[in-house]
Amino acid sequence: MNLNSFLVERLFQRLDLDKSTIQQLRIANSLSDVEGKGFPRELLSLSLPMVIRGLLNFGILQMKRDWVYPFWVYRQLDPFSTSHIPRSQNPLLMNITHRNWTALGTPHGKHEAIVDPRGLVTPLPREWSLDCWLRIDGRSLFPSRSSATQSFDPKAPALITSFIHEEVLLECETFVSPTRKGIDVLFYRAKVTNTSDRTKQGEFYFAIRPFNPEGVAPIVCIERISSREISVNGTLGPVLAMEPDAVLFGSSKLGDSSRFLRSVDGAPGRTIGEPLAAKVDCTQGLANAIVKYSFHLNPEESKAYVCSIALEKEHDLKRQPIKQGWKVSFGKRKAEHRRVWHEELSKGLVVDLPDEHLQNLFDSSRITLLQFQDDSFISPGPYLYHRFWFRDAGPMLRALDVLGYGERTRKVIDGFPKYLTTDGFFRGPDGEWDSNGVALWTIWNHFLSRQSELWLKRWYRRMVRAAAWIAKKRNHGLPKYRGLMPPSISAEHLGTVDQYYWDSFWSLAGLKVMSRVARHFNEKEDAEVFDAVASDFEKHILASLEEVENRLGEKLIPATPDRPFDESAIGSISCIYPLWLVSFVHSYGARTLSRLIKDYVDDKGFYHPIIHSGYNPYLTLQLAHASLWIGQFEEAWRVASTIFRQAQSPYSLPEAIHPTTGGGSMGDGHHGWASAEIVLFLRDCLLYEEEECLHVFRGAGERLITWGKPTRILKAPTRFGTFSCSIEFQSDRRGFVTFANRFVPGRSPRSILLHLPKKISTVLPASERYLLSTEKTASSTVLRLSPSVTTLLFEGHDV
Repeated sequence: MNLNSFLVERLFQRLDLDKSTIQQLRIANSLSDVEGKGFPRELLSLSLPMVIRGLLNFGILQMKRDWVYPFWVYRQLDPFSTSHIPRSQNPLLMNITHRNWTALGTPHGKHEAIVDPRGLVTPLPREWSLDCWLRIDGRSLFPSRSSATQSFDPKAPALITSFIHEEVLLECETFVSPTRKGIDVLFYRAKVTNTSDRTKQGEFYFAIRPFNPEGVAPIVCIERISSREISVNGTLGPVLAMEPDAVLFGSSKLGDSSRFLRSVDGAPGRTIGEPLAAKVDCTQGLANAIVKYSFHLNPEESKAYVCSIALEKEHDLKRQPIKQGWKVSFGKRKAEHRRVWHEELSKGLVVDLPDEHLQNLFDSSRITLLQFQDDSFISPGPYLYHRFWFRDAGPMLRALDVLGYGERTRKVIDGFPKYLTTDGFFRGPDGEWDSNGVALWTIWNHFLSRQSELWLKRWYRRMVRAAAWIAKKRNHGLPKYRGLMPPSISAEHLGTVDQYYWDSFWSLAGLKVMSRVARHFNEKEDAEVFDAVASDFEKHILASLEEVENRLGEKLIPATPDRPFDESAIGSISCIYPLWLVSFVHSYGARTLSRLIKDYVDDKGFYHPIIHSGYNPYLTLQLAHASLWIGQFEEAWRVASTIFRQAQSPYSLPEAIHPTTGGGSMGDGHHGWASAEIVLFLRDCLLYEEEECLHVFRGAGERLITWGKPTRILKAPTRFGTFSCSIEFQSDRRGFVTFANRFVPGRSPRSILLHLPKKISTVLPASERYLLSTEKTASSTVLRLSPSVTTLLFEGHDV
């Protein structure tokens, strides 16, 4: 028994728990024990705060029923809602039905703000939130209890949440912009517009709330420190653009500040007999406040209320308080915000799609990836997942590479050595044996897109150590399956500790990468060593799959050698996408892919019942991408479209989508890995690289090529150099294709294969030598072109 388990068991004994409970603890611990170290401490540090908050939520949210809470609380406590979750003896009250929010940040900032579907803004890393309330003609609007629409700007991340109340339109616009001193600041403007033909009288309120999309976020002190500045937990919080009529406070003892909107005013900004104050303290963490503005609105008249909040840790803000720099007008800040993002986006890949929804989805996903990469750090989420995992970093960094942001990828990769142990392990959480393979695969794919020989050479000895670690570690397996990677918690959404094929596939891919790198540098001895280890590894995996085939009666790859075939086999798809391990693709992988799609994908996507308990965008898109890679294009789009249909504005997908609410069911509410898979799928539909050729529009079909509308992919990094292609249409029958490639001398592709989703009758290249061959079917045409091609005209039969 490890020390942590021993201490927990002793604690349970001190609490006089019966023997059966302690026995259950021992069994539960054994299911998650990795190499005698117990449950991985990194996962414990992730889960424990959620459990503690769940206890706090249980003790507060269902007791103070007259308070105003985030909208997910109302859904889960409402017995008539599809989000209702009975609590009974479960002592945890957690958001498991609407875990979706939108991250807002800058191209290079450390932190993002998050906005929930009703406009509640949390200025991370500080966890309290800012809401806005409205009172018109004596009737109050609390957004968390109302319906709303949200619109997102995919060119410069800004979110507008809109409400209609008593013929008044409330539009809450938020974005993040940096100050000159490098601190990111959230800017918030609430615009109130009278849409009626009568004068409207009312009050607008900024509300400082001790809650966020996870539940209670304790505030112990709020103080009005000047006419336009409010301190929260002893640190500068909202900075107001205009002096308010009043700042009113609440606490656990005083009650919620929403009481001011529900009572009859005896004096401006206060209830009868309650004095105005400048500060409130609350040891129970429920301090709250509202900032009040009174107004009269003539028909069609608007008024705007603006504030700003720094996105920085409290102790950092206390070291360098910044005030005056945040009082720039909202309009000027927004113009600067758009300029900064336009400059950043102009550095990378240009994609123009004929489908507006897919265009917005692609652009928004790119912005997500840029926001979540901060110097040498990249995270798959702004809040709960604001931490580093190799598993998530791999696809996210690959997406940044294909988007043309290789310098960003390199900064993160060059930070990998701080995770490298002396024995060669790229250490993520304990017991996750995929990290070395992911690191090696990421380094190699980055090199292919950037071709920096000196950079890769500097990595060589570290890569050798990492590959040697894999070679040594795989011999620690169970006697029955020695030669595979040993038991671990692996990708924790696959289940309890076991010998997962996911780990073995990624590790095998890492060894194959090392062989290629060694040959690239003519290190023949190293290449022979790792070739031999990879070959032996491959044989052991195939031998175990033969035993699985005998057991299941079918060529399938379950999650582990001893498990039945179920949804956890999703991890085994990695042998096709993104690793393309040829020995397994057609022998076992394709059949596994087919079964997973047939049995577990419906019109909402791939439903994963293990831990995630929802439809998973990134897992669904992995199935779609694997189908794309084996040439099943219609199937790929059918599967991918299940997620694309659900990804409406503001295009921020959670890790898992709740089956009935459509909100998030687990994880971070804005998932970077999901964004990466969207980018990678659409890019490979437009441009797919093989060893010696480039496929253009191979998976695009009529979804990405619409007759009469242009499609462009410009400044695309490839292993051959930079590629650009545009297809436009001069008439109902005639199309025009232009290429502007900058291939590296000596590394040009042997040919370019242009896939057109129509039967083409005539092709006129600029020179006959550019057209190498033509292949036609009843509904498509493939043109094999010289890499020197610049232009061609074509006419279609059936357009």
